[in-house]
Amino acid sequence: MNIFKPTLPYFLFLILISFSVKAQNEITSCGTITNEKSLNYFNSIKPQIKKYEQFFLQQKFAKNASKLKTINSIPVKAHIIRNSNGTGGLCISTLNNAIANLNTIYADAFMEFFLCDGINYINEDKLCDFKKGDEKTLIETNNVAGLINIYFTDYIENTSDESICGYADNEGRNDVIVMKNSCVSNDSSLAHEMGHFFSLMHTHGPNDTMTTEFVDGSNCDTDGDGICDTPADPKLTTKNINNFCQYTGTTTDAHGDAYAPDTNNIMSYAMKGCRTHFTEQQLARMYAFYLTAKNYLACPDFNANVSVDVSETCNQSLTVNFQSNCKNITKWEWDIDSDGIIDYTTQNPTHTYTSGVYNVTLTVSNKQKCIKKTYSKLIKVGNTETLFNDDFETYKLQSDVNWTIKDATQNGYNWLVNKGETTSSNTGPLFKNASNKTNTYIYAEASGAKEGDIAELISSCIDVTNPNSELEFSYHMFGKGIGELHVDIKTENGYINDVIPALIGSQQKHQDDAFLIRDIDLSAYTNQTINIRFRAVRGNNWDGDIAIDNVFIKTIDVPISDAAIKVYPNPMTGDILYISTNNTDEDLSYEISNLSGKVLVNNVLVNQQINVSNLTSGMYLLTIKSKNSRITKKIVK
Repeated sequence: MNIFKPTLPYFLFLILISFSVKAQNEITSCGTITNEKSLNYFNSIKPQIKKYEQFFLQQKFAKNASKLKTINSIPVKAHIIRNSNGTGGLCISTLNNAIANLNTIYADAFMEFFLCDGINYINEDKLCDFKKGDEKTLIETNNVAGLINIYFTDYIENTSDESICGYADNEGRNDVIVMKNSCVSNDSSLAHEMGHFFSLMHTHGPNDTMTTEFVDGSNCDTDGDGICDTPADPKLTTKNINNFCQYTGTTTDAHGDAYAPDTNNIMSYAMKGCRTHFTEQQLARMYAFYLTAKNYLACPDFNANVSVDVSETCNQSLTVNFQSNCKNITKWEWDIDSDGIIDYTTQNPTHTYTSGVYNVTLTVSNKQKCIKKTYSKLIKVGNTETLFNDDFETYKLQSDVNWTIKDATQNGYNWLVNKGETTSSNTGPLFKNASNKTNTYIYAEASGAKEGDIAELISSCIDVTNPNSELEFSYHMFGKGIGELHVDIKTENGYINDVIPALIGSQQKHQDDAFLIRDIDLSAYTNQTINIRFRAVRGNNWDGDIAIDNVFIKTIDVPISDAAIKVYPNPMTGDILYISTNNTDEDLSYEISNLSGKVLVNNVLVNQQINVSNLTSGMYLLTIKSKNSRITKKIVK
């Protein structure tokens, strides 16, 4: 009987292999935390997520169907942190390899990533040794709107001073991933954080306690990571995985069943060298989250951006001229009502719509890439309301908003739906609106935009049927970089800009101050159909978020008696207009507007006199208002 006797070199070989595998499979902590705010947001959009997941799986596994036709090309902005003297930092070849590895892993999710608009180098010694939380400063000064901003640095610690490989922040439009340079060359670390960015949780669940998911899968859609084709995971560590990526733990769930986790899942806490794949439902989840919450991501050099000469009318038909201006496109497919049928294949088609609200889908491609993008509620024809009241509470996503949102300067400055704080510090509301409640509002995000950029928010068509109508809205403008908020009204003759004096600079004294309220007299627009436009102008810094809430049309039911107010002399003979009134119980205010409704003068009535020295010769509308009533008179100077 021959007995094999290992020689000394053979033992040395085994030892070397063991150390090599252990080094490759060292577990480095992920710093991404799925907090309650993230979970609440995901749950709020879950119906849309499920719809896209179902579509993904049906298309992928349909009989005779190979793959979805459209690959979603997703732009990445690389920020490389180096020493203050410009030395060090991530190698370009390592970065390119990392993007290539991402694309290999994410191909089955029909997603690919590409570098957009060059590399931003940040030369700052103190950022090479990075602490989680420091990204707030980076976001405010370096983030590029509409791209996934990935910051690469030498060393990262979490808030507990533990070394980590990276973390992701996808709240709102932060769109940030921070990565440790030494972890970038590993195939799974960047893919892991990108998974978090597209809503995936760790397979053991949202926190580091023992999972509550049962091995039998009976609560797989609510507990653990909320995905049913990832086995229940008791949290993998070096203590329950060996160097061959085999689970060695003996823990059981609440039913007494032994765990059998997937040690090769990229979203697990398995060792980096073990993690190789996503499950089909994880792929579907990321695909769905992209289309639901992140489909605004676009690179200026290759995109499916759409511009139109007109997008809305109060009439019953509208002819729209579409344009796609990207130079790198060779094929266009327009679905002008998102019904799944391609209507035009030219670059710049023209289409006439009848009454309704329409989504528009554009698919563009060249030999290397293909992008499909849907613009929700882009075209609005004959969409008229009489009782207009919008508190934004029903909106979870930008695509839900019934208003028309326009980035007028095409630089990423736009109105966003939000609840709670904005993504920038020391600006924007904290938690409360004018009613002292934590409500949803809409705001213009200053970070990532340029001074002077303009964001427009345009209402649906509003029929003003009552001569005692007023527009009321709440607003919050706090921050050192606050720009301007203008309110315009569109009639059949075009826009009347600044129907009230523009609100310029910070209007609140403290960030936690409540929203302020402003009223606009609409009596000049009686029996007309109008649109309200809020026009935000970006200030000189990132700390200039402008928010509005609770926009509605109200009616003053009890006008002031005409006999109770006398105005003299009228026509005016000098610079003082006198007001005689018996109403001494309430404070009165006044507005003087031109016949188009633009407010020229407004103030509190003092000593029953109004100084009209700034008015030129002509006819005006004078409105005297108390708390619950008002009267409008024509005056002549």
